[in-house]
Amino acid sequence: MFVRQNQQQFRNSNADVQIFRGAGNYSSSVTDYAWSKPTGVQNIYMLLIGAGGENNYGAGEQGGGSGAVTVWYGSARNVPDNLVLKIATRQSVTTQVIYRGKTDRVLLAANGGANVSGGTASSPNYFSSAGFFQSVAGQAGSSGTVTASSTTFLCGGGWTPGGSANYGYTTNSYNWNYFALQPIIVGTVAFSASDSDKVAATGCGGAGSNSGTNYGGPGMILIASW
Repeated sequence: MFVRQNQQQFRNSNADVQIFRGAGNYSSSVTDYAWSKPTGVQNIYMLLIGAGGENNYGAGEQGGGSGAVTVWYGSARNVPDNLVLKIATRQSVTTQVIYRGKTDRVLLAANGGANVSGGTASSPNYFSSAGFFQSVAGQAGSSGTVTASSTTFLCGGGWTPGGSANYGYTTNSYNWNYFALQPIIVGTVAFSASDSDKVAATGCGGAGSNSGTNYGGPGMILIASW
């Protein structure tokens, strides 16, 4: 099930914050959840993260790209009462917010990364125009060390352990692999050269390895309403 908690960034709004995470394994391509709009809320914020890509083991030696990030904020009256959330758990699969009527309608999406490239940004649609919308591409994987992205808080995977992430955070060669929502949102990834079959932090690309495949991190959706 999902974890419900009050995030620091919404501490003054008495927001209902629900976080939905991918399963973190490759047994299936998505993890499904259902979300219901809390009674009486007026504002809704959604953050979607696509899954990260695998490292490019044996074919170019490059880390995997991170997932794209999509954000929407708008009036609760523009959001259906019930939504289906599909959280990507493997590369090249899209994290989606779906309204299920006679036919499924994708309201928001965050594309997954791949072996080298970051997930592509989503284009605006009929729903995104009902609020404030932004979608940014993921960071491409590196054949060397990772450098901080200027557009996303998620790291692509580097083939050489070590490097720099956003906001002064760093990666190293000792499984320095984490995703944080407080005090800021940031995701980093690094494995030692002998690691394989490791899963990166949420949305980050799989790091390089001389021993085999390391997988990208699963996607995530955060929905805050107040």
